[in-house]
Amino acid sequence: MTSQKGVSLIESLLIIVFAGIIVLLLTNIPNALGLINKSSHLSLAKEIATKQIEDKRTISFANLANDNSPVVDSRIGLLPGGSGTVVVEDCDQQICTNSEHIKKITVVITWKDNNKTQTINIKTFIGEGGLNQ
Repeated sequence: MTSQKGVSLIESLLIIVFAGIIVLLLTNIPNALGLINKSSHLSLAKEIATKQIEDKRTISFANLANDNSPVVDSRIGLLPGGSGTVVVEDCDQQICTNSEHIKKITVVITWKDNNKTQTINIKTFIGEGGLNQ
């Protein structure tokens, strides 16, 4: 019996396929990591905004003054370039047509992902005699 040395065609094709899969995976890793970061930043921003609204709901309506203030939350520093504002204002006359005692709360959170400014904007209404009042 003679032993043949060398690589068969099937072995060569398998090596090429495996190398291609590895290259494909390696080229997609940075994109996948970027998407994971973007998703976690968006989730954190929503959590911060929701907490700001919850904090305003704990204040009695009589003490809820019109205001434009920065977001106070230690987690805002976890967002790259993160900042935010909370605006409390009287309900627009086009919405509150019967002179209801309602305040509009707007929370805006901004941050940067890949040098692009990202923003979420959450609005709600708090009425006299409403939740937690």
